[in-house]
Amino acid sequence: MVHVVRGMIGAGLLLGALPALAQGVALSAVDPVGIARSGVQVAYGYSLEAATANPALLSSLRDKISAYLAFGVELSGIQQSMESNQQTAFSINRNRSIGGFGLAVRTSPTLTLGLKLDEPYLFHRQLVDTAPSRFLGDGLDFSARRLEGQLAWSLSPNLSLGLGLGVARLGFDASTVLRLGVPGSVATVVDGLVEQRVGESGNKIVPSYSLGLRWAMNPRWTLGFTHQSGLKGDLSLKSGYRGAVLGLYANDGLSSAAQGTGARAAALLAASAPQVGSSTLELPSQTALGVRHRITPGLTLETDVRWTSASLTVPTFASVKTPTGVTRSPSELPTTKGHLGVGVSSELELGKYWTLRAGLFLDQPSVQASTTEPLLGGSRTADFSIGAGYKTWGGELNFGYQYRQSEDQDTTRLGGVWSSTGYRGVGTRSRMEGMGHLLALGFRKSF
Repeated sequence: MVHVVRGMIGAGLLLGALPALAQGVALSAVDPVGIARSGVQVAYGYSLEAATANPALLSSLRDKISAYLAFGVELSGIQQSMESNQQTAFSINRNRSIGGFGLAVRTSPTLTLGLKLDEPYLFHRQLVDTAPSRFLGDGLDFSARRLEGQLAWSLSPNLSLGLGLGVARLGFDASTVLRLGVPGSVATVVDGLVEQRVGESGNKIVPSYSLGLRWAMNPRWTLGFTHQSGLKGDLSLKSGYRGAVLGLYANDGLSSAAQGTGARAAALLAASAPQVGSSTLELPSQTALGVRHRITPGLTLETDVRWTSASLTVPTFASVKTPTGVTRSPSELPTTKGHLGVGVSSELELGKYWTLRAGLFLDQPSVQASTTEPLLGGSRTADFSIGAGYKTWGGELNFGYQYRQSEDQDTTRLGGVWSSTGYRGVGTRSRMEGMGHLLALGFRKSF
């Protein structure tokens, strides 16, 4: 027992050593059990939901056939507060539905087959029309919905290997706000600016795979390892104007436009054509190592360490080709870096019917602090989860909730003025804040 306490203290110190805390692009899970564990379950045997994370865990299931179905919602938002005027701009379009499915069939004592449907990546942010950083990109939305067939092969009662093969559908949408120079009586002379949102969207089906290992060292200790492939595809993007004109301005980018600018701006937009940016969307791979310890027959703890690769690439913003040239966004989203995350989860069985779960996961930043901006984020992340299961209707009804917190960040990169000579930053200090929620309800049944 002393060794257990020391291990728990050590895990707590490791978690505390990571500065607390922005939402990452990956979801911990879409089923309520995985959400309640904060995704910390790669070594958690006897759990169909954990087999979504590690296919080798299928071999630990006791039932010949088992399945679960889950539905939920993901909510996230950010805000920007300008120090110069004390105004705050909130994001909009915050909610997304999520869902998952899992199936396992034991075909022999050594071979178990499975099928999973999940969403490993989901990210969405849309800024209001007046956001101070709108010229640096004002909308980003991408997702991956994955379907994999799985198998687990038992080399011995305590050691198994897992493999998952399938496909994922990548979806992408992004927008930014541009200002186009409106020609005056002389076509080469700018006499006003028109502000217009332009966006692009597309999708692609790409292959995916996952690998897993489970080693039950003894009845109390289990080691798990899993690798989830990255997802990469060249999207078939389409671009276009988004909504009506956002504003008309004089050449200084601040004053009201002169009379007649509206008609000339409409003619300019009609004669111009939005163009897509680069087409590649690449979502990172994830590799995790977990250790599970059964302290008592009713209480289990697990600690996971997860590495997320640096290969997050999103298409560049759309541009507009005008009769006098091409207008582009003055900035693109920052490059990411590989980062480490660590988490703990616990599960307590209360009597015959109830199971309580909790989890915590902390992620290092995926973007350098000097290049962080509100769309992609990338600062440190903290996930806090709770959940419960109740045995009823011949199965188990589960609920999971997760709170996702972003580290507040101060920056001078967001504010700027776009005049007839182009965009320039003004160095105004601003603060970025963000948080999110993840919750799901599901039902698991064995046959």
